[in-house]
Amino acid sequence: MEIQLLRSIRLYEQVAAALRGQIVRGEFSLGQKLPTERVIAASYGVSRNVVREAVRSLSRDGLVEVRQGSGTYVADGTSRALGNSLELAIALSDDADKFFRLIEVRQIVEPSVAALAAERATPDDIALLRKEVANMDGTGNDVEAFIEADQRFHLAIARSTGNDLVPLMLHPIVDLLNVQRKRLFFIEHSASAAQDFHRKILTKIERHDSGGAYAAMRAHLEQVKRDIARLSKSSA
Repeated sequence: MEIQLLRSIRLYEQVAAALRGQIVRGEFSLGQKLPTERVIAASYGVSRNVVREAVRSLSRDGLVEVRQGSGTYVADGTSRALGNSLELAIALSDDADKFFRLIEVRQIVEPSVAALAAERATPDDIALLRKEVANMDGTGNDVEAFIEADQRFHLAIARSTGNDLVPLMLHPIVDLLNVQRKRLFFIEHSASAAQDFHRKILTKIERHDSGGAYAAMRAHLEQVKRDIARLSKSSA
């Protein structure tokens, strides 16, 4: 029989596991401030040093965010964990087409997301989409501002579905393409073409035209894929 040595679970790990369970069960919601170290320590009958180490462990896992002078808040650990996994997979890949693969994932997912958003978008959702399109119109040659508004626009579409898992899934994929998107900005007509598609997508969602939103998003991502191909040829 194989003998395994079992490591004793440290006290801070037990506290971290208990807090993690509360977060997963929704007892602490996203963005909520956790009780103070003193309160947590009293709740579990441990020292504040133990609590501090437990919080550090949760912070490393991306479940909480420690804000100096303010406190500890529940963070978006799901999206961060997925993003870290994708980033690691891309970093380890020697596939020259890895960015094309990310675009293909978006082509599979985002048209359906846009279609669902068209069905479910509220007036507040549509107002936010209009705001981000206007923000992109006003960025001029500021590539950082354009890309940030572009990313917010796509994530706002995801949130318009009313399904909290959709933006969690899309955020890391969109975020990982930011480096490529900064380079695409300087390809002739790339940004203006993207903005034309953004307006078309917005119009279809405003009209609650599910099929039209699907087609417009699909065409937009085809354009992005073509621009990446042009960029790859110019860099070869």
